[in-house]
Amino acid sequence: MKRSELVEAVYTCGACGYCRFGCPVYQRIGFERVSVRGRMQVFKKLLEGKLDFDSCKDELVEAIYLCAGCENCTVECPTGIEFSPICEALREDLVNKGLLPENLHPVRDTLIKESNPFGESRDTRGAWIPKQHVPPQPSKYLYFVSCTAAFSLNRIARSVVKILDDIGFQFTILGNEEECCGSPLLRLGEMEAAKEMIRKNVEKFDKYGVETIFTACAGCYRTLSHYYPEDFKVLHITQLFDKLIKEGKLVFDKEFPKKVLYFDGCDLGRHMDIYEEPRNILRAIPGLELVELDYNREKTVCCGGPLMGSFPDLASNIAAQVVTEASEKGVELILTPCATCLLNFKSGAGVAKVQIDVQDIPMFLPKFIKKQEKPKPPEG
Repeated sequence: MKRSELVEAVYTCGACGYCRFGCPVYQRIGFERVSVRGRMQVFKKLLEGKLDFDSCKDELVEAIYLCAGCENCTVECPTGIEFSPICEALREDLVNKGLLPENLHPVRDTLIKESNPFGESRDTRGAWIPKQHVPPQPSKYLYFVSCTAAFSLNRIARSVVKILDDIGFQFTILGNEEECCGSPLLRLGEMEAAKEMIRKNVEKFDKYGVETIFTACAGCYRTLSHYYPEDFKVLHITQLFDKLIKEGKLVFDKEFPKKVLYFDGCDLGRHMDIYEEPRNILRAIPGLELVELDYNREKTVCCGGPLMGSFPDLASNIAAQVVTEASEKGVELILTPCATCLLNFKSGAGVAKVQIDVQDIPMFLPKFIKKQEKPKPPEG
């Protein structure tokens, strides 16, 4: 974001305070400085020379990194101010000034060194991949796995591969050649390091003749869609599954007679306007009763997941609110399009002392899929 655009946004803000209603951080902390209105008033005073940056530096840095980037404030704002790009630009400026918070240095360093936020060796990124997909082959379709599915939640990745292999869908996987999509570094404000990751990934996409990229990670999907060249078509796995269901290639024939909540993760929902495809998938499962939160789709309150690395207790407490509401509605399973949501909801369930299952959509689906009949060998 250009400085002129930032200044325009600051002076567009009418200080009405509607932004506070959907902000998960403000709802938990209650301090004006962590609301968008509060931040905008501080920025205005800084621009007008009525406030010295050094006098409020620590509080301002914390307030900027306390933003979950969920964009619910934009939904509530009468003038439609988009705070996420403002926050990204401010974080980049803080990084350039050497003001990245100390507690975020380890995750920044391991992202740059090993291309994942978990401190795992980049040489083990593809260790989970079934042998029939090793090494990567030229293909129009690429499954972009993500750091979390590659290192932390292999079950998501294995489920995606099993579902697509079982119906004969052809694709390739980069394995150890895949870099982090760059999303975590973009959120930290480390723009140059993120651009280098993007460059390396694009080289691999070109190397294997990729035309369409699909991923089960909502954060990767948003990043691939917004920050990568438009040469590639990008799909979230729920879009691909919905398409395959409509084509009759993916069929569910086993019942699941339970109440299920689909949670609209911010990266897939508010950021990318994908709401119905995941619900279409769940409606195709016999017996499943789809339950909605009181605030859903573009009004869904963020789970707090983006704050897990920097403010873990706050993140868990935000997630606990959603888990509690789901439990009160009799929900037995929460399904998400996002591994970060999944992990934070599990933590939130512990805080709320609620027994509830949480899964990513691909993890949930394999046992309900109708097995495809293999063609019989010719006689004679």
